[in-house]
Amino acid sequence: MADAGTPVPSAVADAGTPVPPTPAVPWSTSEPPTAATAPGGPGPSDTPAPPAPYIPEPQVEPPVQDPEPAADDGGAASADTGAADPVRPPALPGPAGESAASALLGTTRDLFFAMTAPDAGTGFAPREAVDLPPGTLPVAREDEDDLQLSWALLDTATGRWTGSADADSTRTEAESTIKAWLAADTLRAAAEAQRPVTDDERADIAAAVRASDDSAAERLYRRAGREDATDRLAAECGVSVATSRPGWWSFTQISAVDAAAILACVRDRAPDWPGGSELLTDLASITPDGRSGIHGLLPGAVAEKNGWTRHGAGFWNVNCVLAWEGRALAVLTSYPAKRDVEFGWTACRDVASDVLAADGVRMTPDVLADGG
Repeated sequence: MADAGTPVPSAVADAGTPVPPTPAVPWSTSEPPTAATAPGGPGPSDTPAPPAPYIPEPQVEPPVQDPEPAADDGGAASADTGAADPVRPPALPGPAGESAASALLGTTRDLFFAMTAPDAGTGFAPREAVDLPPGTLPVAREDEDDLQLSWALLDTATGRWTGSADADSTRTEAESTIKAWLAADTLRAAAEAQRPVTDDERADIAAAVRASDDSAAERLYRRAGREDATDRLAAECGVSVATSRPGWWSFTQISAVDAAAILACVRDRAPDWPGGSELLTDLASITPDGRSGIHGLLPGAVAEKNGWTRHGAGFWNVNCVLAWEGRALAVLTSYPAKRDVEFGWTACRDVASDVLAADGVRMTPDVLADGG
C-alpha cells in the first residue's frame, strides 16, 4: 500500500450523502446532481471543505500537482492517514428481509445447481438474471453488517439490467474505474482531429489502465479538459454524471448501473477510434494488484477496470467493474477502514458468483478461489 504523500488533486475522494437520481433508461441512469446539491461540492456561497486523508492506489511515479491549486480543489489532503476521518461512506440501502425471489427460488447457488446438475429432474429451465427486477435477485453479502453494497448486471444489447434495489439510484465515488473512460475519450479526441494517438498519450493510457497510475490518469484528464471529459459521457454513452468536487476525476459520482454502462460503452466504442485495439488489450491486462478475481470466470474477451481507495481512518471504497460479450457487471462496496482491501475483492467475487450463476455462466470454483 502506497503512502499517501501529496496527492494528485483528482485522485483524492471525499464521500458525502449521494443525491438520488431520477429513474433510469437504457445506457442512462439520471440527471446529475446540481452544483448546489452535489455531495461534497460547493454551493453558490459555500466554502468547500478540505479533502479527507487517504491512501491512494499504487502509483508508479510521484503525482502531478498544479503550482496553484484552484480554490474549489479544497487544497492538499493531510498525509496523516491515522487521523480521525469525518467522512462516512454513502448509505447503500438493500431490501429489508428475504426477497420474493429468494423465497420462491431459494439461493441463486441452489438454483444454479438445480439448472446444471445432470440428473436434477427439477423442471427448472435456465433463466437470464436480467429478467429479474432490481432488488429480487439475492446475493450472499447483501445484508452483511458494515458492508454497504450496490451492484448491477447490464444486458448491453438491449439495455435491460437487474441489480440491487438501489443500483440506479445511489451514487458513490467512481475512483479509478473512470480511468477507462479517460483513456477512451483520448482516443475519441484523436479520431475527431483525424490524427493518430501520440506516443505520450499511448504511454499514459497504458499506465492509467494497466497499472492504475494516478499521475498518468491526471495527464489524460487535463488534456481532455477535466470535467469536459466526463461531461462527454452523456453524448457518447448516454450516461449523465457529475463530480462532487470540480477538478477531481475520482469524485465523479456513479451508480452501479452507470459503472456497468460506462465500461460496456468503452468496450463497444473503442474499436471505432485509433488505438482502440490497444486499449482493449490494456483493459484485459491489468496488473495483479488491480484484479478482482472475476475475470477468469467470464467467457471470451473481457474488459476490467476497478477502483480502490482507503479514505483515511474512515472507510474503503472497492469498486469492481467488468464487461464482456453481451454483459457488464459492476459491484460497488464501502466498508470500515479497519478491514483490508482483500475484504472488498472477496465481496466482489462473492456477489459475482451469485449473479453469474443466475445468469447461466458456469463458474470455475478453483479460479474463483485463487483470485483468477
